[in-house]
Amino acid sequence: MKTKKMNEGFVLTAVMMLIVIASLVGGAFLVSARNSYKTAERWQVYDECLLAAQYALEKVNYDMYITLKDHIYETSGNSRDSLDILANQDFTVEVVIDGVEASASGGMSIAASQASSTGLDGVVATVSVVSGDTEEVVAENRSSLVLTCESVVTLRGVTRRIREKVTYDYNDDGSASGSLPSSGDRGVYNYVFFIDNEGYFSGVNCDFNGDVGANLDIDLKYSSIRLCGDAFAGGECTSKKLYKSYDWDDYGDQSFAELYFGDKVRPMLYTDGNSSNPDSYYEQGYAEGVNFYEDQEYLELPFIGPLSDYEEYAVAISGTAGDSSKTVAGVWGDDAGEDAGVDDTDVDDGCLVLVGTEADPIDISGVVVAQKDIYIRGYYTGQGTLYAGRNIYVVDDVIAVDAPTWPHPDSTPAATAVENKTKDFLGLCAKGSLIFGDYTTLDTSYLKSPHTDSHATDVTDAALGYVTHYVDGEPYFDGDYTQLDGNGSELRTDNSSRHFFEPILSDADMDAIGVTHTGMDSWVGHFDCVLYANHLIAGDFDPNSILNGAFICRDEAVKRHGNLALNWDARLGALTMDGDQFYGGLPGMMLPAIQPLPSRTIQWAEVTP
Repeated sequence: MKTKKMNEGFVLTAVMMLIVIASLVGGAFLVSARNSYKTAERWQVYDECLLAAQYALEKVNYDMYITLKDHIYETSGNSRDSLDILANQDFTVEVVIDGVEASASGGMSIAASQASSTGLDGVVATVSVVSGDTEEVVAENRSSLVLTCESVVTLRGVTRRIREKVTYDYNDDGSASGSLPSSGDRGVYNYVFFIDNEGYFSGVNCDFNGDVGANLDIDLKYSSIRLCGDAFAGGECTSKKLYKSYDWDDYGDQSFAELYFGDKVRPMLYTDGNSSNPDSYYEQGYAEGVNFYEDQEYLELPFIGPLSDYEEYAVAISGTAGDSSKTVAGVWGDDAGEDAGVDDTDVDDGCLVLVGTEADPIDISGVVVAQKDIYIRGYYTGQGTLYAGRNIYVVDDVIAVDAPTWPHPDSTPAATAVENKTKDFLGLCAKGSLIFGDYTTLDTSYLKSPHTDSHATDVTDAALGYVTHYVDGEPYFDGDYTQLDGNGSELRTDNSSRHFFEPILSDADMDAIGVTHTGMDSWVGHFDCVLYANHLIAGDFDPNSILNGAFICRDEAVKRHGNLALNWDARLGALTMDGDQFYGGLPGMMLPAIQPLPSRTIQWAEVTP
């Protein structure tokens, strides 16, 4: 009995010890679990604070971008002041955490940061501009602004502060770095001829009075080609020994100039021919002789992107264009009856026909957008740009009633610039392609490789058929303009299928607006305008052709049949006094531009709360 009782005592003690140990282990697990939960919860709050702070910054950045974008569309003045709107912008930020909403609002000032915050249930979100560089507007029409913003969020005892340095840029001339070693940034409108492909010219008696540029090689084939400017190539400038140029004595002589290329060409580097007279210095004037710049950085050619952007802008600035039969207000094709006048068909809806005479010219002011094709010929007056949602067809000569002139020599270039500010100007800008002359006589072998090339395209050009494949996720067009455009089902007004280079109007409808099909009469010889296409420019120059403006595209398939002079409109110059006066009096988006960029983060860091 004694032994049994002792054993019973031992068992009881062992059971009690096990219970104690189990309690201790369970308690330890409970404490550990609780601590782990608190740690996880704290890390969750820690992450929520960071995400909320980042969200607040992104919201401010987005609001500033939208404000900038809307301001550019609404203003009709010089777009170089576009970033000024950011200097006093008010912003509001809403942050939601676990169903609890907090807001922060403040006025942004470059001179001194202003910010206030409101917290709900212990949540505080504050966004402020802690420093800002004064807006910089440089001679190349480039505006830039750099801001350093801080965002602070406090939640349940956790505070996190992040700091971002962001930059806002706007180029109203589509400039990009690296094209002009001596003068910094340089846009495509600083060239009388610029092509994204290879610049290849052959033929006789061809004068380029302005700089030429290409993102690939430039190849000017014959000694009869004269270049009064410089050549810029992403590759090589071949056939250098075959270039010729005018010396100052000839170029600066008015009678000589009028005899060979008229009075529409830019001045000399010193407009009076006196290199010791600083008052006559003209930044982008002809410096005599030719300089060759090879292996240049890629110069971005702006795209005409979403047509709705240009439509909004055209309406905002009340752009108009009209001839004897119609007046367009802003957008053509968004209302019933806005078509080319072809009976019994809706295919021509959004097609615009403009015909001017010397007595009754086309009158244009600001930006006008046609949702499909534009067909134009004759005289015009005013200053403006026509945007086509598809192609532009220059049926015959396009002539300014009152064109700008640059006297040779000129002892008062500043006064000339002021006078030229109000002279006629026309931009013809096609989202698809631009064709001049009789499209039925185009040599289609020049409308595909190897004469044209695959190139990047805008994703919004997919509806026109210009997205045939992708490279590293970016849309590209294969360069074959002989294909059926769109999805292959698009028709002309006679119900026939159409190719990229063909108009929406049928042959008969084209004849009715003045297309000629007889030999040299079908070629075009006078252009007082900027020719611009997202993709192709094609056509036949007549034996004595002149273009006063600029020629800009990604592919070209033009034929020259004799004398040709391309005279750069110096009002397009980013560095000229004409450019300053010209851009000062025209809407900022008169020509396609690199669009205003949303804020780009150039520095990010978390700092001590």
